Amino acid sequence: MKHCSICNQTYDDTQSFCLMDGTPLTTDSEEKTVVMQSPTRKKSKIPLVLGLLCLLVLAGSGLMAWLLFNNYSRQTKNVRDNQKTEVNVKSSSALPSTPMPASTVNSLVEESSPKEDELKETSDNEDSENVTPIAWDTTPGGFKGEAGQTYTFRCPEEGTAQAIFGSDVYADYSSICTAAVHVGLINLIRGGVVTLEFRPGRSIYGSTTRYGIKSNTAGTHTRSFVVR
Repeated sequence: MKHCSICNQTYDDTQSFCLMDGTPLTTDSEEKTVVMQSPTRKKSKIPLVLGLLCLLVLAGSGLMAWLLFNNYSRQTKNVRDNQKTEVNVKSSSALPSTPMPASTVNSLVEESSPKEDELKETSDNEDSENVTPIAWDTTPGGFKGEAGQTYTFRCPEEGTAQAIFGSDVYADYSSICTAAVHVGLINLIRGGVVTLEFRPGRSIYGSTTRYGIKSNTAGTHTRSFVVR
């Protein structure tokens, strides 16, 4: 038997076309061909995942490099600070506590001009073995000495002015180096060598302003000094 695939009419084997619509007839034993559609391939997400992983690796590497650089910078700064501290401690410990008396005595103090003092070189004092380095806050109050006794000191460079009491003649609790600046012997930037001479005490110490240094007034004190 044959049948029409459109109208499903059946005919005998002698017919070849459907009498209703002219469609070619097929035998019952023929099987319909089924066309299988191939499934659509889905796009792979592997490249996207790999790209994200690469970005994460790069970001992590950058963060690690930044942390290592910061740590190295901090360590370098700490080493430099420690070296500066050690140098300052060594410089402070090098100052002797007891001064040595100078070999000459001169009771006259002469006031010289600031320009001459800034350029003047005190080679004789600098070469002397009796020169004692001191700090800018050192005062002669703790040093033994009667009127007429002298000491020679070296004031360091880059000094900071300290308190002084008097003018030309100072109470012995005044800064030695600052008094030397006040009379025009040295300056704060260069420092220099000065000679101190003890004088008797006074009933009053006056106040003046010289070379950028202002001295203070003071009352009666038992011992004084001058610098030259």
